[in-house]
Amino acid sequence: MPAATSPETPLLRRALPAHGTIDPSTPDGRSTLLEWYTLGTPAHLRLTLISTLDGRAAGPDGTSETLTSRVDRTVLGVIRELSDAVLVGAETLRREPALVPRARPLVVLTASGRLEGLRPPGTAPRPTVLVVSTPDGAARAAAEHPWVETVAFQGRGDRLPLPAVLDALRARGLHRITAEGGPALAGALVAQGLVDELCLTIAPRIGGSALPLLGQLEGGQEGGLSAPLSAAQLRQLLVDDHGALYGRWTLTARRPTP
Repeated sequence: MPAATSPETPLLRRALPAHGTIDPSTPDGRSTLLEWYTLGTPAHLRLTLISTLDGRAAGPDGTSETLTSRVDRTVLGVIRELSDAVLVGAETLRREPALVPRARPLVVLTASGRLEGLRPPGTAPRPTVLVVSTPDGAARAAAEHPWVETVAFQGRGDRLPLPAVLDALRARGLHRITAEGGPALAGALVAQGLVDELCLTIAPRIGGSALPLLGQLEGGQEGGLSAPLSAAQLRQLLVDDHGALYGRWTLTARRPTP
């Protein structure tokens, strides 16, 4: 049994593949996490999410902040460090403006170009913020936030062409992409077969905001009620002292034929 620790620094145990216990708050523990989360493929899309035991993507305040923990933030930081860019939907950024990473480009998807709450990062050098939108949305974002970069795509209604967006990011050298939601973007990426690996933290909580993990499907159904089944292979499972689970699944759904 591992030695008892304070609630502020829970230990992390790898249950699959079995490895032992690390302290993720130490340099050696972080180094081990970097090794555990490294993917061999040079180009991939990783989807990182957090949910309660009953599949809710937000706590009572409507954000993931009330679900996350120190260990979860450390794991997320490691995944970001192994990425070339972080991808989020604008609604998530509006709810949680602190999501802007300090050391990686942030890519924001928004059909409208509305980015309320986004402020210029105060750190130097300033990280890149790339706004992907419709032509009208890109013009709006550039006018209201002149320090961001913009890329415009012709969308279908309020939906941007995600495969083309990912191709454009990789053409910029952003090959290792981490998508951090929100649920609507996560659901669209999964439905279109664009996710290579799902990194899901399951917080030991029940209840919270009525925000399904994968948002609403086309047609208005919530939470994947009529989504097609897709196979997933568990490649790693971590458990911390507080009962949170940190899983990595390879998604084997085929990408749709263009």
